[in-house]
Amino acid sequence: MIINEDILRRDTVQLIKEIDAQIEEITHHAAIAGLPRHKLRDANGNWAMSPLLLAKAQAYASLIQLQVKS
Repeated sequence: MIINEDILRRDTVQLIKEIDAQIEEITHHAAIAGLPRHKLRDANGNWAMSPLLLAKAQAYASLIQLQVKS
């Protein structure tokens, strides 16, 4: 399998779209609970948004690195 920068960009953009869909799901559950999404916690007491925000930031950082020309 050949992986090039275009494939990595395409997959990273798709990953960002999936993360956005998960963020929307958390937003939906937070609304049902009557909370802003940044206050929603998971069953273990962890913030629900934190891993998604970190993943999104990392995906954007990857896109930036792919655009930097050597």
